[in-house]
Amino acid sequence: MRSADGTAIHVAEYGPADAPTVVLAHGWTCAIDFYTNQIRALSRDLHVVAYDLRGHGASAVPGKGQFTTDALADDLAAVLRATVPNGRKAVLVGHSMGAMSIVALAAKHRALLHEKAAAALLANTGVTDLVTGSLLQPGPEGLRRLTAPVGRKLLASTLPLGRRPTAASMVLMRYIGLAPTATPEQVAFCAHVVMETPRQVRGGFGATLGSLDLRTAVPHLDLPATVVTGTLDRLTPARHGQRLAEDLPLARLVEIEGVGHMTPVEAPDVLEREIRALVDAHLTAAA
Repeated sequence: MRSADGTAIHVAEYGPADAPTVVLAHGWTCAIDFYTNQIRALSRDLHVVAYDLRGHGASAVPGKGQFTTDALADDLAAVLRATVPNGRKAVLVGHSMGAMSIVALAAKHRALLHEKAAAALLANTGVTDLVTGSLLQPGPEGLRRLTAPVGRKLLASTLPLGRRPTAASMVLMRYIGLAPTATPEQVAFCAHVVMETPRQVRGGFGATLGSLDLRTAVPHLDLPATVVTGTLDRLTPARHGQRLAEDLPLARLVEIEGVGHMTPVEAPDVLEREIRALVDAHLTAAA
């Protein structure tokens, strides 16, 4: 399907078409495959829609200047128009930048949000201060503010990462994205997905994340929402989720002990439980 600016967005649908719908939006440098556990579990009895964010997976790489949260909002809006039938609603699930897409959608396409969405799950995300608020660099926040320009340059970097995981990239992947207790298979899976993302896309969206500020969009997400955090998340530490849950009009917070940034991979059972709870409360019960 095509987004508002003409960018081709790859969408996949799983499970019975007439069942309650769940829409999955993945994060930065990931793809539909990142949600493999959720797709397998949920599509047994739910209609699961998953899409590759622009530039990721099988979606087209947009032109320069089109790596914005407004564009992500437009992409999600197009997916909802194409996959959620008139008169029906879906539960929206976003991880990291996918959750930011949902927040951006709420501000830019508020009428569509209320028409097509009943509830949202926002996992491992933040809406501002992603560089100074991360725990990737040890030390006090004041020091991170001093080195923030370096952090932003690293986010926007287009240096090649290679095509397959190495011992060094596995160590780096675990440190950045997963908990120390994550299995080698989980780390390798995440590293493989990240390395598949074109480097110009990684850098383009990395620059956007470095200066992200969606605070004014948050109040517009006035749907029932579940905010999920991992207590060992260095990339978007738990306090980001705590602050988001406090600022959202209708939110509850779920903190997963001993889990890093990649909760869909590290804690798939918890994520499935929370998604199904939203479906049961806001789609099945409503129907």
